[in-house]
Amino acid sequence: MNKNLLFLALILGLASLSSCTRNTTLRVLQPAQMTLPEHITTVAMIDRSKPSNGWSNFLEGLLTGEQIGQDRRSRQTAMDGLTNALTRTPRFQVKSTGVELTGSKAGGRMPSALDWTEIDRICRDYGTNAVVAIESFDSDNSSRAWPVSETKKDKTGKKYTITSYRSQQRTGVRIGWRLYDPKSKIILDEYVTEDYLERNGSGNTERAALNNLPSQLDVTRDVAYNVGIEYGARIAPIYVNVSRAYYHKAKGYKTQMKEAARHFADRDLEKATNLWKRVIAMAGSSNKKAAGRAAYNMAVAAEVNGNLDLALEWATKAYNDYGNKKAREYIQVIKQRQNDARKVDAQLPGKKA
Repeated sequence: MNKNLLFLALILGLASLSSCTRNTTLRVLQPAQMTLPEHITTVAMIDRSKPSNGWSNFLEGLLTGEQIGQDRRSRQTAMDGLTNALTRTPRFQVKSTGVELTGSKAGGRMPSALDWTEIDRICRDYGTNAVVAIESFDSDNSSRAWPVSETKKDKTGKKYTITSYRSQQRTGVRIGWRLYDPKSKIILDEYVTEDYLERNGSGNTERAALNNLPSQLDVTRDVAYNVGIEYGARIAPIYVNVSRAYYHKAKGYKTQMKEAARHFADRDLEKATNLWKRVIAMAGSSNKKAAGRAAYNMAVAAEVNGNLDLALEWATKAYNDYGNKKAREYIQVIKQRQNDARKVDAQLPGKKA
């Protein structure tokens, strides 16, 4: 009983904390995993992962249950994912060429690199400085089902067993990429990205459980799209949306905090921060909890406004002066953002770290 009460108290405590906060979204520039030469301002995308041994690849698809054209459509979706990521970067422009070339025999291994004369031709035809190529593509699908028995009682108390089935599908995608720089005649990147998704189903029979799994084609395309986005984030800083919590309640200052939260939700930062400063001034040391929440909110407002140094000052004040525990974690978040901002500056042309 004591353990149950403790667990219930914990749940209620978490619910109470979440009821005191709301969330706002801001757009931040996430640094790439690598830094490209400054002369690269436009990139052409091509697909050269088409298997040269089409019959072998067709037989493999029959054995694994893949749908006809599944890999080709998934490769196109991976390109869409890469395009999506690279349209969210100020680093360079991306051009989808529609170029499709034959690659390795089975499609799962990277072929020899393209000749530089071919890379030069593609860059010349599409007015780009570099080429990103899908060099290999391989997908893997597997599914299984198993019985689950459950014992029940009828109205007379007699026990009986019901058997149903659970199913699981695992879909993986592995893509090899190359990034060609014709100016330096260097392959700037040769990298393999892979990801997978698992989906579950159920049914009264084994066949029904398997049939209730989603389409292999749809799931493969979803994974391929994600892999394309992942590679985009590798080679270019991209904008992403992040969520930040802020307080809209504080004991003793309900009216001020509620009004400030309304202004903040409307992106009227001046009115919101003026109210939070007033709460800090009035609460002071007599109500550290309210002052800490208002100071924490000031840090969030500063980050939303793009002033990371000021955000760090307010988060530090919220934690050190008023003991706001949430601010301790937020301090580390802001410091990481400052490090990321320095990396982004080094990755954008014309800027130095």
